[in-house]
Amino acid sequence: MRTVLCIFYFAIAASSYGQDFQTLDSLSRVLEKIYYQDQIPRQQLAPIEKEFGYSSAEVYKQWELINKTDSVNTIIVSEVIDKYGWLGTDKISDTASRALFLVIQHADIATELKYIDKLKDAAKTGKAKSSDYALLADRINLHLKKFQEFGSQLGTSKSGKNVFYPIRDEPNVNKRRQNFGLKPLEEYATFFNVVYTLPKKDLYKNGFALTGYVRDTLDNPVENVSIYLNKKLVTKSDNDGYYIIPIKERMKTAKVLYRKQQFRDSEYIWTKKENIEVYEKYIWLTETKACP
Repeated sequence: MRTVLCIFYFAIAASSYGQDFQTLDSLSRVLEKIYYQDQIPRQQLAPIEKEFGYSSAEVYKQWELINKTDSVNTIIVSEVIDKYGWLGTDKISDTASRALFLVIQHADIATELKYIDKLKDAAKTGKAKSSDYALLADRINLHLKKFQEFGSQLGTSKSGKNVFYPIRDEPNVNKRRQNFGLKPLEEYATFFNVVYTLPKKDLYKNGFALTGYVRDTLDNPVENVSIYLNKKLVTKSDNDGYYIIPIKERMKTAKVLYRKQQFRDSEYIWTKKENIEVYEKYIWLTETKACP
């Protein structure tokens, strides 16, 4: 009921007045409420995960709440931007301005693509932060299965361990981050309990990345799995079962073999697809039965 009233209130406010102080003040109050609706459930995630586990029913229920709230907030914020443009802190409060970005950042890919250019223009004129544009650009690339440019996006395993999604031209990522007002990736990583070291070599130059997790039939992570690309050992899974493989641009197909003692081998045929740069593949290994 509260959400319905909020939408109804906004519709009346937006249609009854022009872009004057009274309307913008009303919009600020609506957007400030949306800001807290967006942030509070997300802030509650960490203690829920700590108490019940990352893959628990309680965490799933919390994400259901977040997703439903995001859907409603996206409708309201989209109407605001369509009517008034991307409002800066010269027109609305700082909290209200943050709400515009956060809601679009947490929206579906179609909404993100619709407003990315508006955010870019707003950043150029000081109505939005250039760092916000960088974060949204990364989120869009993630959804489109492309390399991220600024290293803002991380994935979380079932055990709660965070890992960066693949980054384009990673040795120079901090230069791009600095240009958009972002802190070095080494510092940013600490917020996610990740120890990060900037690589000296671009492993994915003009190529692709294959990433994923190796697990057993009980869905437990399997570490130290030897992973071969066209019969060449290229990496091993870490203690969370995570792996990442660089694939050269010239390849159109490749055989990936996952091997570890006491488990049956698993093979995967990777095939290049149009407009895809980052590929994900989860592997489940079956234990071999010991002879009696």
